Amino acid sequence: MLGLNEEQVKQYRDEGMICIPDFLTKHEISQLLDRSHELLQDFKIEEHPRTQFKTDDNDHIGDEYFFNSSDKIGFFFDTDAFDKNGNLQYPVQQAINKIGHGLHMKDSLFHKITFDEKVKAIAKSLDYVDPRVLQSMLIFKQPAKADVSNERDNAVPPHTDATFLYTEPLSAIGFWYALEDCTIVNGCLQYLPGSHKVYPVHKRFVKVDGGSKGCNFIDIAKEVPVKESPEDYKIVECKAGSLILIHNSVLHKSEKNHSNKSRFAYAFHVIDGTANYDNLNWLQVPPGPSGGTEFSKLYEE
Repeated sequence: MLGLNEEQVKQYRDEGMICIPDFLTKHEISQLLDRSHELLQDFKIEEHPRTQFKTDDNDHIGDEYFFNSSDKIGFFFDTDAFDKNGNLQYPVQQAINKIGHGLHMKDSLFHKITFDEKVKAIAKSLDYVDPRVLQSMLIFKQPAKADVSNERDNAVPPHTDATFLYTEPLSAIGFWYALEDCTIVNGCLQYLPGSHKVYPVHKRFVKVDGGSKGCNFIDIAKEVPVKESPEDYKIVECKAGSLILIHNSVLHKSEKNHSNKSRFAYAFHVIDGTANYDNLNWLQVPPGPSGGTEFSKLYEE
Protein backbone atom coordinates (compact mmCIF):
# COMPACT_ATOMS: atom_id res chain seq x y z
CA MET A 1 0.00 0.00 0.00
CA LEU A 2 1.27 3.43 -0.99
CA GLY A 3 0.29 6.36 1.20
CA LEU A 4 -0.84 6.22 4.82
CA ASN A 5 -3.36 3.87 6.39
CA GLU A 6 -6.17 5.13 8.61
CA GLU A 7 -4.20 4.52 11.82
CA GLN A 8 -1.21 6.49 10.54
CA VAL A 9 -3.40 9.39 9.41
CA LYS A 10 -5.05 9.46 12.82
CA GLN A 11 -1.71 9.47 14.65
CA TYR A 12 -0.42 12.28 12.46
CA ARG A 13 -3.52 14.40 13.01
CA ASP A 14 -3.66 13.64 16.75
CA GLU A 15 0.04 13.92 17.64
CA GLY A 16 1.48 16.09 14.87
CA MET A 17 4.30 13.70 13.96
CA ILE A 18 4.65 10.13 12.76
CA CYS A 19 7.63 7.92 11.99
CA ILE A 20 7.45 5.41 9.12
CA PRO A 21 10.32 2.90 9.29
CA ASP A 22 12.00 1.41 6.19
CA PHE A 23 10.60 4.05 3.84
CA LEU A 24 13.87 4.15 1.92
CA THR A 25 15.60 1.04 0.62
CA LYS A 26 19.18 0.26 1.65
CA HIS A 27 20.26 1.16 -1.88
CA GLU A 28 18.54 4.55 -1.69
CA ILE A 29 20.12 5.26 1.70
CA SER A 30 23.55 4.40 0.31
CA GLN A 31 23.00 6.60 -2.76
CA LEU A 32 21.89 9.57 -0.68
CA LEU A 33 24.78 9.25 1.76
CA ASP A 34 27.29 8.94 -1.06
CA ARG A 35 25.86 12.01 -2.78
CA SER A 36 25.90 13.94 0.50
CA HIS A 37 29.58 13.21 0.99
CA GLU A 38 30.31 14.11 -2.64
CA LEU A 39 28.70 17.52 -2.18
CA LEU A 40 30.72 18.10 0.99
CA GLN A 41 33.97 17.01 -0.66
CA ASP A 42 33.38 19.22 -3.70
CA PHE A 43 32.60 22.33 -1.64
CA LYS A 44 34.98 25.26 -2.16
CA ILE A 45 35.21 27.54 0.87
CA GLU A 46 37.25 30.07 -1.11
CA GLU A 47 34.14 30.92 -3.15
CA HIS A 48 31.78 31.15 -0.16
CA PRO A 49 30.71 34.17 1.97
CA ARG A 50 30.88 31.97 5.09
CA THR A 51 27.17 32.24 5.80
CA GLN A 52 26.22 30.36 8.96
CA PHE A 53 22.95 28.64 9.82
CA LYS A 54 21.57 30.10 13.03
CA THR A 55 18.39 29.20 14.89
CA ASP A 56 18.42 31.64 17.79
CA ASP A 57 15.46 34.05 17.79
CA ASN A 58 17.75 37.03 18.24
CA ASP A 59 20.47 35.99 15.81
CA HIS A 60 19.06 34.34 12.71
CA ILE A 61 20.36 33.99 9.22
CA GLY A 62 19.30 36.48 6.56
CA ASP A 63 21.91 37.57 4.01
CA GLU A 64 21.86 37.64 0.21
CA TYR A 65 23.45 34.20 -0.07
CA PHE A 66 20.69 32.79 2.15
CA PHE A 67 17.86 34.35 0.11
CA ASN A 68 19.39 33.26 -3.19
CA SER A 69 19.66 29.64 -2.06
CA SER A 70 15.92 29.07 -2.57
CA ASP A 71 16.43 27.60 -6.03
CA LYS A 72 20.11 26.65 -5.75
CA ILE A 73 22.37 24.37 -3.74
CA GLY A 74 23.76 26.52 -0.93
CA PHE A 75 26.12 25.57 1.87
CA PHE A 76 25.70 26.84 5.43
CA PHE A 77 28.26 26.60 8.21
CA ASP A 78 27.64 25.60 11.82
CA THR A 79 27.64 28.44 14.34
CA ASP A 80 30.86 27.09 15.87
CA ALA A 81 32.64 26.53 12.55
CA PHE A 82 34.99 29.51 12.98
CA ASP A 83 37.02 30.81 15.87
CA LYS A 84 37.03 34.48 16.93
CA ASN A 85 39.66 35.21 14.29
CA GLY A 86 37.59 33.72 11.49
CA ASN A 87 39.62 30.53 11.13
CA LEU A 88 37.98 27.15 10.62
CA GLN A 89 38.01 25.03 13.78
CA TYR A 90 37.21 21.77 11.96
CA PRO A 91 37.83 20.12 8.61
CA VAL A 92 35.50 21.93 6.22
CA GLN A 93 33.36 18.80 5.68
CA GLN A 94 32.65 18.76 9.44
CA ALA A 95 31.96 22.48 9.61
CA ILE A 96 28.84 22.44 7.39
CA ASN A 97 25.43 22.36 9.11
CA LYS A 98 23.15 22.37 6.09
CA ILE A 99 23.04 22.15 2.29
CA GLY A 100 19.91 23.59 0.66
CA HIS A 101 17.39 24.79 -0.40
CA GLY A 102 16.88 23.68 -4.01
CA LEU A 103 18.30 20.15 -3.97
CA HIS A 104 15.04 18.80 -5.40
CA MET A 105 15.43 21.21 -8.33
CA LYS A 106 19.14 20.97 -9.05
CA ASP A 107 20.18 17.41 -8.19
CA SER A 108 18.69 14.43 -10.06
CA LEU A 109 18.99 11.98 -7.15
CA PHE A 110 17.25 14.25 -4.64
CA HIS A 111 14.64 15.08 -7.27
CA LYS A 112 13.91 11.38 -7.73
CA ILE A 113 13.55 10.75 -3.98
CA THR A 114 11.39 13.84 -3.46
CA PHE A 115 8.95 13.11 -6.28
CA ASP A 116 8.62 9.40 -5.59
CA GLU A 117 5.16 7.91 -6.02
CA LYS A 118 5.10 7.03 -2.31
CA VAL A 119 5.50 10.70 -1.44
CA LYS A 120 2.66 11.68 -3.77
CA ALA A 121 0.47 9.00 -2.17
CA ILE A 122 1.15 10.38 1.32
CA ALA A 123 0.11 13.86 0.20
CA LYS A 124 -3.11 12.42 -1.19
CA SER A 125 -3.70 10.52 2.07
CA LEU A 126 -3.54 13.85 3.91
CA ASP A 127 -5.93 15.55 1.47
CA TYR A 128 -3.47 17.87 -0.25
CA VAL A 129 -5.14 19.30 -3.36
CA ASP A 130 -2.17 20.94 -5.11
CA PRO A 131 0.98 20.07 -3.13
CA ARG A 132 4.08 22.10 -3.96
CA VAL A 133 7.64 21.33 -2.89
CA LEU A 134 9.23 24.63 -1.87
CA GLN A 135 12.50 23.75 -0.16
CA SER A 136 14.81 20.79 0.33
CA MET A 137 17.96 20.37 2.37
CA LEU A 138 20.54 18.07 3.84
CA ILE A 139 20.88 18.56 7.59
CA PHE A 140 24.06 17.50 9.36
CA LYS A 141 24.59 17.01 13.05
CA GLN A 142 28.34 16.73 13.11
CA PRO A 143 30.03 14.53 15.73
CA ALA A 144 31.15 15.88 19.08
CA LYS A 145 34.77 16.74 19.71
CA ALA A 146 36.96 14.21 21.48
CA ASP A 147 37.03 16.68 24.35
CA VAL A 148 33.38 16.53 25.47
CA SER A 149 33.86 19.64 27.57
CA ASN A 150 33.87 21.55 24.28
CA GLU A 151 30.88 20.07 22.43
CA ARG A 152 29.58 21.12 19.04
CA ASP A 153 26.92 23.81 19.05
CA ASN A 154 24.27 21.96 17.03
CA ALA A 155 21.14 21.75 19.17
CA VAL A 156 17.93 23.03 17.54
CA PRO A 157 15.51 24.71 20.00
CA PRO A 158 11.74 24.05 20.08
CA HIS A 159 10.05 25.59 17.06
CA THR A 160 7.23 25.16 14.56
CA ASP A 161 7.80 25.00 10.81
CA ALA A 162 4.87 27.32 10.09
CA THR A 163 6.87 30.12 11.70
CA PHE A 164 9.26 29.96 8.74
CA LEU A 165 6.93 28.72 5.97
CA TYR A 166 3.68 30.53 6.64
CA THR A 167 0.53 30.06 4.55
CA GLU A 168 -3.11 31.00 5.06
CA PRO A 169 -4.54 28.58 5.95
CA LEU A 170 -1.55 26.78 7.42
CA SER A 171 -0.53 23.90 5.17
CA ALA A 172 3.20 23.12 5.44
CA ILE A 173 4.32 19.56 6.13
CA GLY A 174 7.87 18.35 6.61
CA PHE A 175 9.19 15.12 5.09
CA TRP A 176 12.30 14.23 7.14
CA TYR A 177 14.42 11.21 6.13
CA ALA A 178 16.96 9.65 8.47
CA LEU A 179 20.04 8.79 6.41
CA GLU A 180 21.83 7.45 9.49
CA ASP A 181 20.51 5.88 12.68
CA CYS A 182 19.07 8.56 14.97
CA THR A 183 19.36 8.12 18.74
CA ILE A 184 18.96 10.23 21.84
CA VAL A 185 22.77 10.39 22.02
CA ASN A 186 23.33 11.82 18.54
CA GLY A 187 20.42 14.28 18.55
CA CYS A 188 17.31 12.55 17.21
CA LEU A 189 14.09 14.49 16.75
CA GLN A 190 11.80 15.12 19.71
CA TYR A 191 8.29 16.58 19.67
CA LEU A 192 5.46 17.64 21.96
CA PRO A 193 2.50 15.43 20.98
CA GLY A 194 -0.70 17.36 20.32
CA SER A 195 0.96 20.75 20.64
CA HIS A 196 -0.25 21.69 17.14
CA LYS A 197 -3.79 21.72 18.53
CA VAL A 198 -3.16 23.97 21.53
CA TYR A 199 -0.12 26.03 20.58
CA PRO A 200 -1.09 28.64 17.98
CA VAL A 201 1.49 29.93 15.56
CA HIS A 202 2.11 33.29 17.20
CA LYS A 203 5.08 34.62 15.23
CA ARG A 204 6.49 34.66 11.72
CA PHE A 205 10.01 34.81 10.36
CA VAL A 206 9.76 37.50 7.68
CA LYS A 207 11.92 39.58 5.36
CA VAL A 208 12.60 43.14 6.47
CA ASP A 209 12.32 45.73 3.66
CA GLY A 210 12.17 43.03 1.03
CA GLY A 211 15.19 41.30 2.53
CA SER A 212 17.55 44.27 2.25
CA LYS A 213 17.77 44.30 6.05
CA GLY A 214 17.71 40.55 6.50
CA CYS A 215 14.93 38.81 8.41
CA ASN A 216 13.23 39.17 11.75
CA PHE A 217 10.42 37.69 13.81
CA ILE A 218 7.07 39.46 14.07
CA ASP A 219 4.15 38.66 16.36
CA ILE A 220 0.94 37.63 14.60
CA ALA A 221 -1.14 36.43 17.56
CA LYS A 222 -1.14 36.46 21.32
CA GLU A 223 0.94 33.59 22.56
CA VAL A 224 -0.92 30.96 24.55
CA PRO A 225 1.61 29.46 26.96
CA VAL A 226 2.11 25.74 26.81
CA LYS A 227 3.24 24.05 29.98
CA GLU A 228 6.13 21.99 28.76
CA SER A 229 9.17 20.38 30.25
CA PRO A 230 11.81 18.09 28.75
CA GLU A 231 9.97 14.99 29.91
CA ASP A 232 6.86 16.05 27.95
CA TYR A 233 8.69 15.60 24.66
CA LYS A 234 8.41 12.31 22.81
CA ILE A 235 11.77 11.00 21.64
CA VAL A 236 11.82 9.66 18.08
CA GLU A 237 14.71 7.26 17.82
CA CYS A 238 14.74 5.60 14.41
CA LYS A 239 16.84 3.61 11.98
CA ALA A 240 18.35 4.93 8.78
CA GLY A 241 15.72 4.90 6.01
CA SER A 242 12.88 6.04 8.26
CA LEU A 243 10.59 8.87 7.16
CA ILE A 244 9.23 11.28 9.77
CA LEU A 245 6.27 13.48 8.86
CA ILE A 246 6.13 16.80 10.74
CA HIS A 247 2.98 18.91 11.08
CA ASN A 248 3.53 22.63 10.49
CA SER A 249 2.41 23.61 14.00
CA VAL A 250 3.83 20.85 16.19
CA LEU A 251 6.60 21.90 18.58
CA HIS A 252 9.74 19.91 17.87
CA LYS A 253 13.46 20.12 18.59
CA SER A 254 16.69 18.17 18.66
CA GLU A 255 19.54 18.19 21.16
CA LYS A 256 23.29 18.26 20.58
CA ASN A 257 25.10 15.34 19.05
CA HIS A 258 26.99 13.89 22.02
CA SER A 259 28.38 10.96 20.06
CA ASN A 260 31.45 10.55 17.86
CA LYS A 261 29.30 9.72 14.83
CA SER A 262 27.44 12.03 12.50
CA ARG A 263 23.66 12.24 12.07
CA PHE A 264 22.74 12.99 8.45
CA ALA A 265 19.17 13.68 7.31
CA TYR A 266 17.41 14.81 4.13
CA ALA A 267 14.29 16.94 4.47
CA PHE A 268 11.90 18.83 2.26
CA HIS A 269 8.70 20.78 2.86
CA VAL A 270 5.42 20.78 1.01
CA ILE A 271 2.62 23.35 1.09
CA ASP A 272 -0.77 23.25 -0.59
CA GLY A 273 -0.87 25.48 -3.64
CA THR A 274 -4.47 26.36 -2.78
CA ALA A 275 -3.24 28.29 0.29
CA ASN A 276 -1.99 31.86 0.18
CA TYR A 277 1.80 32.24 0.33
CA ASP A 278 2.85 35.88 0.62
CA ASN A 279 6.10 37.71 -0.12
CA LEU A 280 6.91 38.24 3.56
CA ASN A 281 8.15 34.65 3.69
CA TRP A 282 11.93 34.53 3.35
CA LEU A 283 11.82 31.81 0.71
CA GLN A 284 10.72 32.92 -2.74
CA VAL A 285 11.21 31.10 -6.05
CA PRO A 286 12.69 32.71 -7.99
CA PRO A 287 14.46 34.67 -5.23
CA GLY A 288 13.90 38.40 -5.12
CA PRO A 289 12.18 41.20 -3.21
CA SER A 290 8.98 41.10 -5.28
CA GLY A 291 8.14 37.54 -4.26
CA GLY A 292 7.86 34.35 -6.26
CA THR A 293 5.82 31.18 -5.84
CA GLU A 294 7.10 29.06 -8.71
CA PHE A 295 7.26 26.00 -6.48
CA SER A 296 7.53 22.49 -7.92
CA LYS A 297 4.18 20.75 -8.34
CA LEU A 298 4.30 17.36 -6.65
CA TYR A 299 1.53 15.75 -8.68
CA GLU A 300 2.80 16.84 -12.10
CA GLU A 301 6.25 15.35 -11.73
